[in-house]
Amino acid sequence: RFLTPRGKRSSREALEVAVADVPGEGALVLPRHRCAVVKNGEEVQAFDLTCPHLGCTVKATTEGFACPCHGSRFKSSGEVVAGPAPRALKRLEVAEHDGLLSIFREEG
Repeated sequence: RFLTPRGKRSSREALEVAVADVPGEGALVLPRHRCAVVKNGEEVQAFDLTCPHLGCTVKATTEGFACPCHGSRFKSSGEVVAGPAPRALKRLEVAEHDGLLSIFREEG
């Protein structure tokens, strides 16, 4: 058992933010955690800000999100508007309770 490598373990991290902190337009960006929380209508969504192209951190813009490295652009719903990103931003699980939002990320 000592000669076999340990499998990569992942843990689930929960970030908490107040619902009141999420702006009606735009995004609440949590740079330390590389994620953003947005309201799309009545729905609150959270996204991993890692660009699916090459892993740069995308930035919030007035139109949604943009990658400063290679120019990919995304709607506020995370959908790709312009490449080279091959897919949408990763959507994170969000749960609301008692005026707080719990945002779940896989770590590790």
